[in-house]
Amino acid sequence: MSRFDLTTLRIFVAVYNLKSLTRAAEQEHIASSAVSKRINDLETELDVQLFYRHPRGVSATPAGEALAVHARVLFERVNEMAADLSTYASGSRGEVRIHAHSSAMHQFLPCEIASFTRLYPEIRVILREETTPNVFHSMQDGIADIGVVAGHMSLPAGLSAIAWREDQLIALLPASDPLASCASVPFSALSKRSFISLETGSSLQVLLSKAAEAQGVTIDPLLEVTTFGSAIEMAAAGLGFAIMPGGVVPDDPRVLCVPLEDAWARRTLSLCIRSSGRLNAAVRLMLRHLSSEAETYRPERTPLPNE
Repeated sequence: MSRFDLTTLRIFVAVYNLKSLTRAAEQEHIASSAVSKRINDLETELDVQLFYRHPRGVSATPAGEALAVHARVLFERVNEMAADLSTYASGSRGEVRIHAHSSAMHQFLPCEIASFTRLYPEIRVILREETTPNVFHSMQDGIADIGVVAGHMSLPAGLSAIAWREDQLIALLPASDPLASCASVPFSALSKRSFISLETGSSLQVLLSKAAEAQGVTIDPLLEVTTFGSAIEMAAAGLGFAIMPGGVVPDDPRVLCVPLEDAWARRTLSLCIRSSGRLNAAVRLMLRHLSSEAETYRPERTPLPNE
């Protein structure tokens, strides 16, 4: 089948995971029309319908579910093939694909990737920012070699994690807020303020929802944003408070960062790899580099409030 290639399969997997042609196009950095054509051509080649089309997205047909299983196995085999061949090389050339959640992208990875590329200029590093669920999907589907996620998220089957870094969650408050002068605050002290939430399903939002439920705290989401930058601007405008890692907030006189006192607010960030299969030489070099940069930091996971 002339169009049944790895690129088309990768696009199919993106549509399957995201349940949207538009979002898959954004993730793959191609036009929506190109994604639609790839899927239509694949359905024509296979003579089956892979997706049900809905006004607000798509869902897989039974044939689509079956193809997703085969695609995952195929990408795993391709990765194993690359790993086998890499044993004949020193690792000084190659490619490493890292998918990471926003906290790691903003705080730690830029400097560490820069130092890695100075050491290994012929290894291509492909870095993509994703929500934690999408990082897990990319790892399971063989599209990413290393995932970076928050340690409190449950790992899907077939993945394992290495404790890597810590970050401290803070309350981002307008400079005029009375609590902004405090050295630290408990999460419960914020319950009567308007809350600026990150998008539903993000690892940070999952953590906050569990903490609120465990403590009997009501947080009132005034609005939902998708980036830390947007949350900072909303807080600076006096629209409410946001919870985020302190390391992502630039110096800005309009807002103040107040550390959360709660034990769960000091999070572990983890490096995620597939439990089975061999890592190619370039990926092994990257893991060794990230681990050494973290100074072999291996913290214990802080239990969630309701565990």
